[in-house]
Amino acid sequence: MANLSELEHVVLGIVWKFGPLTAYAVRKEFLTSPSSHFSGSAGAIYPLMKRLEERGMISSSSVRRGKRTRFLYKIAADGTAALRAWLHLSLPEKSSVLSYNPLRARFYFLKALSPKERSEFVVNAKIMVKEEIARVKSRYGFYIEKGDPFSRLASRNGILALTSQLKWIGEIEENMDAM
Repeated sequence: MANLSELEHVVLGIVWKFGPLTAYAVRKEFLTSPSSHFSGSAGAIYPLMKRLEERGMISSSSVRRGKRTRFLYKIAADGTAALRAWLHLSLPEKSSVLSYNPLRARFYFLKALSPKERSEFVVNAKIMVKEEIARVKSRYGFYIEKGDPFSRLASRNGILALTSQLKWIGEIEENMDAM
């Protein structure tokens, strides 16, 4: 079995779940994801798709659309086997610890701002998280309402994480005078 990175396994999962699809559609999954863990840059995804195809994990067929040729990728038997093996692996060390959160990092240093600036920051952070909750519900609402149970659970996790963050900001807001 091929030794693949986390990103390569996630891409295999996307191709398995939504394929056949173009490399651009794979990129779009990352670009529209509320998670910023993987960038979905063209410089990462296009070469990765080529590597997966060279390794026999995915296959492509060309489709003509006007003057352009697009390549539709689908998962191959070896890719499905690699995806299934990855799902059976133990999670990497520290996979359940806190990941980097730019908002939490800024709160850690918030004392560098004046009290008025801190209050403005908290208000803006609350607005930003509410907007992100709305975006996630808009983008993944289908999964939350009608998707397969595993997509629903994964989407629900994102909503719960953001809702928890909003509650945390509310607690900070309530205690701003004491800070």
